[in-house]
Amino acid sequence: MFKEYFLLLLLGHVLGDFYIQTGKMAEKKEKSLRWVLIHCFCYWAMMLLISLPILSWKIAFAATVATILHLIIDVIKFAYKSWKVKKGKMTLTVKRNVFFVDQIAHCICLFGITYWIIGSKVPIIEWKRFKDFFDIIGVSEGLMLSWILALFVIHKPANIVIQKLLMIYKPESRDQNKKKDNNAGRFIGTVERIIMLIFISIGQYASIGLVLTAKSIARYDRISKEKDFAEYYLLGTLISTVIVIVCSFII
Repeated sequence: MFKEYFLLLLLGHVLGDFYIQTGKMAEKKEKSLRWVLIHCFCYWAMMLLISLPILSWKIAFAATVATILHLIIDVIKFAYKSWKVKKGKMTLTVKRNVFFVDQIAHCICLFGITYWIIGSKVPIIEWKRFKDFFDIIGVSEGLMLSWILALFVIHKPANIVIQKLLMIYKPESRDQNKKKDNNAGRFIGTVERIIMLIFISIGQYASIGLVLTAKSIARYDRISKEKDFAEYYLLGTLISTVIVIVCSFII
């Protein structure tokens, strides 16, 4: 049960911190504490929404505690980044490190809350229609939750993680359509990871090479001519593959 509870809270975190939060909201959060509060209110709503199928007052309380801890971490992050900007020491490396420390802290909090739920033997009130639906289609609720979480993780969160890890290694480009290329590249990366996850789930590991080969063909001309881009491309591909492998363990 620990895994199911943790994955449920993690799904709420992924939706609240990555999907509900838009790029513009993330930018405003760095400049105004008010937007940090707005984000945390949206986060709380998502945590409660994702907990509805097994809602009890203790589950709602756990979602509220998760939101309060999320708010505390985000306020600390806001204060630290504001201090760095004021001192003129905000670099790409600092932004990258702050992002990952922030996400690790959130996951640790969710882990601790899950441990409390299990230790307190919180009663679960599951919607009968919700349970009947999975009984009728013959799919495990835990398996469905794992797949939903994995698919959400390998899209926007994975793209952001890769972007943060590679931001200090990104080669300069003179391409005028840079923004469009980046958006297309992210979509290609998402499709690539979905296909790889499906292949891993059915044990077709050798087929993953075909996906990576097809992706490389599209960028072959630039890879062969620009060493910096080739290294950047290879690093991004390896990180993307690692994310898929980690997600496969969730399933």
